[in-house]
Amino acid sequence: MKLIDITKDNWLDVLFLTTNETLTVKGSGEPYEAEGMPSLCEEFVASNALSIVQSVYEKGWTIKALEHEGELVGFTMYGREEDEEDEDEDGDETPEICRIMIDRRFQGRGLGTQALQMVIDEVKADYKCSAVILSTDPENARGLHVYHKLGFRETGETDDDEIILRLELGEPEKPADTGVYELEDTEKARPLFEKWVALDTGVLSCLDKVMGKIYVTDREAPKSAMAVCADFVFVAGEPDLKLLQNKPGEWKLVIPENEAWAKLIEDDFPAYKRVRYAMRKDNTFDRGKLEGFVRALPEGYELRKFDAEIYDICKNDEEYEDCVANFGSKAKFLELGRGWAVMRDGKFVGAASSYSRYGGGIDIEIGINKDERNKGLGSAVAAKLILSCLDEGLYPAWDAACKLSVRLAEKLGYVFSHEYAAYVIE
Repeated sequence: MKLIDITKDNWLDVLFLTTNETLTVKGSGEPYEAEGMPSLCEEFVASNALSIVQSVYEKGWTIKALEHEGELVGFTMYGREEDEEDEDEDGDETPEICRIMIDRRFQGRGLGTQALQMVIDEVKADYKCSAVILSTDPENARGLHVYHKLGFRETGETDDDEIILRLELGEPEKPADTGVYELEDTEKARPLFEKWVALDTGVLSCLDKVMGKIYVTDREAPKSAMAVCADFVFVAGEPDLKLLQNKPGEWKLVIPENEAWAKLIEDDFPAYKRVRYAMRKDNTFDRGKLEGFVRALPEGYELRKFDAEIYDICKNDEEYEDCVANFGSKAKFLELGRGWAVMRDGKFVGAASSYSRYGGGIDIEIGINKDERNKGLGSAVAAKLILSCLDEGLYPAWDAACKLSVRLAEKLGYVFSHEYAAYVIE
């Protein structure tokens, strides 16, 4: 079993998951001739439709579908409504598993217990909490059996007509002091990074506090720093092994400021070296030429500005996930991100978007479906994105992973600057 996102491709199927045996007229007890049909209010849980709408208007809730062996089997909603102030005495927010259900067709197989444990694990990973709560109808014998089995106990409190249960998780683990700290005042690290000949936009994203974070071993007077933005880590200042040994989370590419950092990486880590290509960041673009690329878009294709639907398409496609994923949420991307999609007969076939965002611009990410390449689509959609950025006063930065990307960039008006080393640390 696994938790999956609710998307434009599965939302209707999620709505039709139900715990109902038969649909009855409320208060009459008379069933419709529609066995297993969902309703707005089911016997012991609100409908999935109501929960999805609630998650839109009450911020702070996470909604997921439950998938088992390739089939949708259930739904859950958990989190904390953002304007609620329910904290323990030590300031520990207590999240709630607001909804969890298994469709009637899949009940009696132990999936409810499995699903609830998985949601508890997800809540523990997402929240700094020592407990989790849920509420249920006191007549929900089947649900109470599962809740008690996993350790939930009645608190004696009620919410409307439902009883509240609480699961103690113990004190959240405090991370060990590794000597590596997030730097809140990023301006203290700016002099370290500005020694680079061409400051990468990923570093600017961190310094400008738009996205990413900067880590140091000395928060007051840092002599070295590590900027982490999306899949990239940038290290500058005096080489410090402790920074790289205590990297936060996962990342793919480490960009050293100089040979001293590169030597430290090669000597102390199982890493292999890649070559990347930096384009100058002071290009003057020929708008007429860019507009010509847009006009040359082949017949039958159109360019569409990124919206919530295009975001969902990219977020759920591994090939295009990097077009939107680094912003953390759909709302933040729609606020700070920029992008244009290539559509053919209403179908998404490619995009140019913002891989990252910094105060003065974006870093461009581009992709075209394999069977749609060599038609000028990449040139057209990239040109459209560049033009829209220039109209807003944003600089559309371009960093190339291969020489093919360099050639496209130069075609659009960028000027090659230099090669640089990037290390993949195993």
